[in-house]
Amino acid sequence: MSWLDQLELELNKTGIPAGRRRRIIAEFADHLASDPDCKDRLGSPSALACQFADELGTVYARRAGYAIFLALAPVGLLLGALFGLTALYTTSVNAQVTAGLVIGVQLAFVGGTLALLRAWRVRRARVVPAAEARVIVRRALLGIVGGTITVVTLAFAAFQVRGVQWNVPELAYATVAAGALTLTVAAALTARAATFRPSREGPAGDLASDLGIDAPPWVLALLITFAVVVCIAVAGIIQADPFDGLARAAGDGLLCLVGFAVLGRTLGLRRVSA
Repeated sequence: MSWLDQLELELNKTGIPAGRRRRIIAEFADHLASDPDCKDRLGSPSALACQFADELGTVYARRAGYAIFLALAPVGLLLGALFGLTALYTTSVNAQVTAGLVIGVQLAFVGGTLALLRAWRVRRARVVPAAEARVIVRRALLGIVGGTITVVTLAFAAFQVRGVQWNVPELAYATVAAGALTLTVAAALTARAATFRPSREGPAGDLASDLGIDAPPWVLALLITFAVVVCIAVAGIIQADPFDGLARAAGDGLLCLVGFAVLGRTLGLRRVSA
């Protein structure tokens, strides 16, 4: 087996796509044609393949983090306009639809925001540890799941209220269409990032490093939970429904802590080992 054949085999093992592999092999074939001895300076095919996987894995993971946030931003704006203008006539939709929208929006917001924070933090890194790349991809996947739940539920909600007011389903379907398009693009980029198998060892950061501060993870979790509880409780008071606001605040606060405990390591909220 030739040196180029070995390199292609190693590149394939790291998950580098066929198109990218062909370009890499063609470039090294040109080098070898002009300087047959250069392979001694280039090193082993295995080491080269790992280098390519580390660098490309970093680039694509970062793109996935940016992509999911950019995909969810227009959906969030349209959804906000939809609720602001029509409130989706929430009295006309069932509890399952309401729960789906609440859960989907929260998952999308958490996943998209966290993915952007980590991608931005490593924006200047040429290579990040494999654990770091995996965290970004997982956060992007959470955003995709949340966004998908939101747009699917919204489609059902628009169908439910189609006879209440004509502009409700029109605006809802426009939001669904925008979400389907942007989430498809983000999902494709995230899937591409997930195919790489970087080998760089090292830990991923945590929520404190995302925010650029030095604080224990659980202290941050408690502070964020407290802020969520206060905001929801105040909103309930403003809406002249303080008891319902307090109940929702307590429920959301509990969900924040449970989510941090269950998904803290998976999403890189607490320190992740290599």
